[in-house]
Amino acid sequence: MARVVKVEEHAVKRKEILDAAQRLVFTKGYEQMSIQDVAGALQISKGAFYHYFGSKQALLDGLIDSMLTDAENMLAPIVADPNLTAVEKLRRYFDTAVQWKTAQKELMLALLRMWYTDQNAIVRQKQQALAFKRVAPMLATIIRQGVDEGTFTTRYPEQTAAVVVALIASLGDTWANLLLADRPAPDAAQQLECGLAAYSEALERVLGAPAGSLPLMDAEALREWVPA
Repeated sequence: MARVVKVEEHAVKRKEILDAAQRLVFTKGYEQMSIQDVAGALQISKGAFYHYFGSKQALLDGLIDSMLTDAENMLAPIVADPNLTAVEKLRRYFDTAVQWKTAQKELMLALLRMWYTDQNAIVRQKQQALAFKRVAPMLATIIRQGVDEGTFTTRYPEQTAAVVVALIASLGDTWANLLLADRPAPDAAQQLECGLAAYSEALERVLGAPAGSLPLMDAEALREWVPA
């Protein structure tokens, strides 16, 4: 019993550190945030911090993992819902992901600024690799359902799930380049809208889904990120 309590206490303290780091990313940005900042916010020593995270990079890995877990916890019930068709699941999947990111827009933008620096190319690769491991199996489950329903025509659900993850990652790169530009293009909203339409069409063709059945984001959500 004592060991169980210690494990639970460790998990609680680790979550407190991650929450403090997330708040600091909001207020200072990842690059400016120091381990001392995190330790000071919780009134713990740096030695105590290192008991839970061996480095600032490990803290970042933990933050990314925590965010993906939060997203996974919201998306997994959609995948498992027996009352939804495959198309309905994918649409709800994408809608929920967009709503989740929009709800913490400032944090997402702060992380994007950090992820897309030259010094953090490895960070991006690690984040994308982790997202692939967590997201692709859920997508493959939906795609197999779509094939069984006769809605999707792909013969390779698992491999197609990997292609879909790659498409989403590529779309993320396109968005980042436009959203993080020092001088946003006057037609940034139009560029994003066209990009979304192109990626949505590509997704439908990869799956063999009906045209127009799988928009990746609606116009209202797009305006939350880039006003027209």
